Amino acid sequence: TNKLDSNLFYFLLDQCSKLLETKGFLKEAIQYKSKCVILTRKIYSEDLSSSLANYRTMQAVKQKEIEITHEKQKQQLFAIIIGLGVLVLFAMVFVLFKKIKQQKILKEKNAEIKYQRDQIKEKEKEKSLLLKEIHHRVKNNFQIVSSLLELQTKNIEDEKALELAKDGKNRVKSMALIHQKLYKNEDSLINFDEYIRQLAKELTSMHASNLKIKTNISTEDILFDVDTAIPLGLIINELITNAYKYAFTNEHENILTISINKEDTNFYKLVVSDNGPGLKKEINYKKAKSLGLRLVNRLVRQLQGTLNLNNSKGANFEILFKDTYLRNQIN
Repeated sequence: TNKLDSNLFYFLLDQCSKLLETKGFLKEAIQYKSKCVILTRKIYSEDLSSSLANYRTMQAVKQKEIEITHEKQKQQLFAIIIGLGVLVLFAMVFVLFKKIKQQKILKEKNAEIKYQRDQIKEKEKEKSLLLKEIHHRVKNNFQIVSSLLELQTKNIEDEKALELAKDGKNRVKSMALIHQKLYKNEDSLINFDEYIRQLAKELTSMHASNLKIKTNISTEDILFDVDTAIPLGLIINELITNAYKYAFTNEHENILTISINKEDTNFYKLVVSDNGPGLKKEINYKKAKSLGLRLVNRLVRQLQGTLNLNNSKGANFEILFKDTYLRNQIN
């Protein structure tokens, strides 16, 4: 029986049981039937064991496959993490390199800017020293010319010629005073309030030291550059000198008024007035033959301005002129 298949052996026992039953051998038939039952249990038991073994094998295989899959996933995840780490590291190195490069460029630019600033400061310093040297030399030249005129007046006996020489000396002093103010100011601008007060004081000591003169000056702390200051200073010098010569006496209170105001964005108004008798009616101030008024008219044209005279209560000269910027625009 060990060599037969279990199912064939079961079939053989069943046939024997049936054969014995038909022959009337019930006891023997029951014995064979019992063997069939035992064999059936054995077959089912073996099948169950085999199935269970197969199931366990399949479960083990599946578990192994799952473990292999998990291991692959771990490896893939590890590879991704490493890749991301390498990428982040590369990005950090790139950013660091770029930052170092930018810092180097910035450092070079800062060094260049510092060098340029140092050069500009050096040039400004040289320019300032040169400008001061120029002003100093101009001032010395004015002093030399003034001294020469002073020496020249000592040999002049003609009163008219002597007066012309003194007027020329005053004009030189007027321009020298402007350059003296420029020499003291680093911004190359002249405060005309200070300038007019000093000019009036010097002209008073020259022409009217024995007269009492009330001088009213109003300039609103206006500043002018040299291109405007020199012609304007000469104009004021001429008009003050004329007032001292022809308007003031000891017979009445002498009042001199000087004002400069800004009319609008680009125009200024200069007023020089006195309370004297005014100009004679026959004198045309725009075509006057006197050197002083001719010089005033020419300087007003240089300032691209207009000159008007109100002669009712003394000589009242009004000059409307343009600033340097507007004159340059027109030129």
